[in-house]
Amino acid sequence: MLIGLAGGVRAHPHHWIDVFATWQFDAAGLITGVHLRWLFDDYYSILLLDDAKASGEKLSTVRDRIVNNVQQYDYFLHIEQAGDDSKTGTAEQATIVMQDHRIEVSFQLRLTVPLDPRREDVVYRIAEPTYYFEMLHAEESPSIILKDAPTGCRTHLALPRPDAALIAYAASLGIDERGSDDLGMQFAETVTIRCE
Repeated sequence: MLIGLAGGVRAHPHHWIDVFATWQFDAAGLITGVHLRWLFDDYYSILLLDDAKASGEKLSTVRDRIVNNVQQYDYFLHIEQAGDDSKTGTAEQATIVMQDHRIEVSFQLRLTVPLDPRREDVVYRIAEPTYYFEMLHAEESPSIILKDAPTGCRTHLALPRPDAALIAYAASLGIDERGSDDLGMQFAETVTIRCE
């Protein structure tokens, strides 16, 4: 989905992305956007580098292709407040760098309408729809930052709890098989931003 490469493993997920999210607040205490960093697993990073080398592409071209391809999926980011979906604009300030043999892609997303987490909790999930990639917040701390947030703001991360049948279904999918378009969300962490 990201650039069309496929590894040699057999069950979903095939690759992993460590996620870092920095949520930006304005002076009025509203969430105005998020800066996302995706750190790809070692094996997928090698595939990206080998593909770029073979085709003579620069890393900036790989970055642009990844960011452009995930735009149609809202950058794998689902944000809601009080049951209403929140939208973002297109990615800005995209970068690509190497981090100890792993490729990291980062970009900034502005919310179309700023959200007030004092009025109602803001909830988000990040997931590649078909679960080809598993996307989890990095174990490295802090992986979630509330930048310039008012006093009393905090986050809570809830782990996914897929049932045994869903886990077995994901494990049964081969390299050339595609999961349903909501499979990834069933394995997504749920993060709540609350300000009191």
